[in-house]
Amino acid sequence: MQTLKDEVRNNIIAAAVREFDEQGYEKASMRTIAKAAGISVSNTYNYYPGKEQLFSSIVEPVFNQVKELFRKSMQESLKQGLSGSNFQSFIDGVVASLLQMDARQRQLLIILTEKSAGTRYEKAKEEMVGLMRMHLTETVRQPGSTTIKESQGYMLSIIAANYIDGLLKILQDYRSKEWAEENLRVLLTYHVNGIKALM
Repeated sequence: MQTLKDEVRNNIIAAAVREFDEQGYEKASMRTIAKAAGISVSNTYNYYPGKEQLFSSIVEPVFNQVKELFRKSMQESLKQGLSGSNFQSFIDGVVASLLQMDARQRQLLIILTEKSAGTRYEKAKEEMVGLMRMHLTETVRQPGSTTIKESQGYMLSIIAANYIDGLLKILQDYRSKEWAEENLRVLLTYHVNGIKALM
């Protein structure tokens, strides 16, 4: 009995991912999801009370994974700095973490950041940019100082937004692990060099 319930739940999730990917959250239909899952709409609501709960159950794990990646990379770079061999190990760590994402996780991250209007996640991309900007601010802040120059803050906002856009574009256009690794390294090296120029 439990196996059947798990199979139905998995069918609902697979259908929902396709629907959210194709239509975005706002235009997605529980009726279409139920039909694609091979069950009635009312049975769908036995598993998920509503479209937003279904959406959350799908994107929340990948959002938490990305936030954890940012947290770990921030802690590591703050601890070691961004110079010399630390710079290369920082790049290696971030790239390795991103390359661990499978096709489904990449798809869910794009749904989360590009197709979540109308949900509590609609500002997920901006939250990621904010986390990156916070990290960059701590990186360029002079020891003993509590602030950075206004011009530095402005440039860090641009760098953070560009980095997140580039990262999402690479994950969206993913061709192979080697292709993604090369492009992620170039993107990260480019941005870290821009950050170092502000220090």
